[in-house]
Amino acid sequence: MYKLLVAVLFFCVLGGGKSANAAMADYKQDFEINLEEDTLPPMAELEEIFNRENRYYDKKYHSVWDLTGEFDRDFYARAATYGINEKRLKWEEEEHILEILKALPKEMFPYIGPMLFEIPNMSEKVLNMPGIKETKHQFPKRIAPQLKDIEDIEFLSPFLYYILMPEMWPENAREIERPQMTPYHPKVVYDPKFFAALKKLVPPEDFMPNALPQKPGRSQLRTIKPTPDSLLTSADIQAFARTIDAVEDWYQTGDNRYQLSRISSMLWSYEFDKNPAIVAGLREGVNPCARLVQKARLMGQELELARKVAGEGFTLNEWAYTCDKTVKAYRLSRISSSLMQAIRAYKLGLYDDEINKLSPKSQAFRYATMQAIVSAYNAPLADVVEVQKNRPLLEQKWKKYNFKLAGTSLRIEN
Repeated sequence: MYKLLVAVLFFCVLGGGKSANAAMADYKQDFEINLEEDTLPPMAELEEIFNRENRYYDKKYHSVWDLTGEFDRDFYARAATYGINEKRLKWEEEEHILEILKALPKEMFPYIGPMLFEIPNMSEKVLNMPGIKETKHQFPKRIAPQLKDIEDIEFLSPFLYYILMPEMWPENAREIERPQMTPYHPKVVYDPKFFAALKKLVPPEDFMPNALPQKPGRSQLRTIKPTPDSLLTSADIQAFARTIDAVEDWYQTGDNRYQLSRISSMLWSYEFDKNPAIVAGLREGVNPCARLVQKARLMGQELELARKVAGEGFTLNEWAYTCDKTVKAYRLSRISSSLMQAIRAYKLGLYDDEINKLSPKSQAFRYATMQAIVSAYNAPLADVVEVQKNRPLLEQKWKKYNFKLAGTSLRIEN
């Protein structure tokens, strides 16, 4: 529950930056997956870390009679003295949540405050914070025009109030007024030598009716042994697109869907234990396919998944690299101007003053999250060009699965 809360609050406050690009670069390696060299922890270690982190949800007894006999004496001592302790026990992540809330605009409080009151054992200091205290059981007054006419909208779960905020809808953003450029016609001197040389490079007769077929170019050929750094071709993308249905079929087979969700939670706990700055789910969002291969290996389903993509001549690692490069190039081909501006502002350090007010822990959260977004849209221009040729094919395939791959959203911005 805490990780979900931090994720919601952190993405609300996301938008500041620092000129310290090196700080973002510190997390670049965290969003790169090398399927040949990266090692995965054994399942026993994942389960041990997961159970240790979720120990607070195991009260170890069902009635007071279970507290006698051979019951855990240390736990008994804590449980017996808790009720008579008059000192307020500080909530584990109290200061972190307070810091995030203080960084938020006050206009966001009506959309976040009611949710906080629904979380069990939430810190009283957080609930009594000025601006949050007044939102208890209060429905937001400003509602996005896209939702205001929905019947009984006031019964919406407080955990979803943030979608009521008009600013959460991109179409409600104000259009930036841009200066009108005066048409200008440069003087071009006709150079017959230039066009003669151009005809030698691209003979017009090759594009006339009944012209002889041309030799296939690079775009029509498959890449031999794709790597994370090799460029995509149109043929690579089409071959990957033909595997989408087979991979989704594997995802829905047996208990694979449940096991993937279970291993995802364990990996989040394991990686949070190693680096608390990485918000749960960021790695899946950046590299959904390589991450899927890692989970399949932990499940013991690597061979079954490999069979689904082998028909197109892929090894499992080659398929994952081709898939992730295609996804990143697709995202970049559809990136919004607002997100592009936010990334540029982050890199230029236009929000230095704001981020300097945060603690080192919150700065780490922000750097890691921003690096994840940058990595998710990191694609060479050549890959974007090849994806644009096949974008209708990809969208036709992904639309069937709500733009998700084995349950992981392919969209980062929305």
